Amino acid sequence: MKNRFLNFLRKYWLCILLSVIMVVGLSLSTVFADLYESGRGYIRFDLRELYLIFGLPLYSLIYGCLSYIKTKRIWIPQFVLSGFSFLYWFRFDIKALSWVGTFIWSAYPVIFSLIGASITAFVYYIIKSIKEYQD
Repeated sequence: MKNRFLNFLRKYWLCILLSVIMVVGLSLSTVFADLYESGRGYIRFDLRELYLIFGLPLYSLIYGCLSYIKTKRIWIPQFVLSGFSFLYWFRFDIKALSWVGTFIWSAYPVIFSLIGASITAFVYYIIKSIKEYQD
């Protein structure tokens, strides 16, 4: 049992590290979620909303690409990301969300990560096909 767990950590350490960084980013965007105004209040944004709209999808795309490059698998890194995301939304943001919101926001980064992993897998498939065609 111990050997399996250590093998899992050895193989998916990058996925775990990137998932922890995502949770830290979500926590920091919550702590420093000030309202910024530009001009006479025409442009108002919250740091947390900005992170959820732009930062988290971009980070999830990069996570998907890196996790596929490192592990050559799609689903297990997504389960790792989903687990960390669910723990964050369930533990730290449960006051603001219902159960349905917890599941929806947990799936939000996973969807973008699947897109990034799929694009990377497609590029790998094309490169492999070109190499086979040339031989």
